Amino acid sequence: MKKRPISVTVVSVVFILIGGGGLLRGVWSLMSGMGGGITNHGLMDIALVSISGILALLSGVFMLRGANWARWLCIIWMALHVVISIGHEMSKVVVHSVMLVVLLVVLLWPNANAYFRKDSL
Repeated sequence: MKKRPISVTVVSVVFILIGGGGLLRGVWSLMSGMGGGITNHGLMDIALVSISGILALLSGVFMLRGANWARWLCIIWMALHVVISIGHEMSKVVVHSVMLVVLLVVLLWPNANAYFRKDSL
């Protein structure tokens, strides 16, 4: 069994929490909007938040299990957040960009590469 680097564990747990929070937010928005009606735009926002949460949750869980695709899903997820934040305040772009750089360093570091590498038999 390969030893998981603590940095990968931390990133994985953070993404599990982010994903769970996104799912809770989506469900909460859906449930609280049921009485007053939800617009198509609101429903689209809820769907995007929920899908984003599911993807973050999946990447976190499967990174803990050593799945290389989950590492790339995590990086792509964050890169998409950088792109999406371009239409918002500059502070969001900066924060998401810094987080992307941190993820790139942590998840592509040699010890993380060794953890995500498949053992050749």
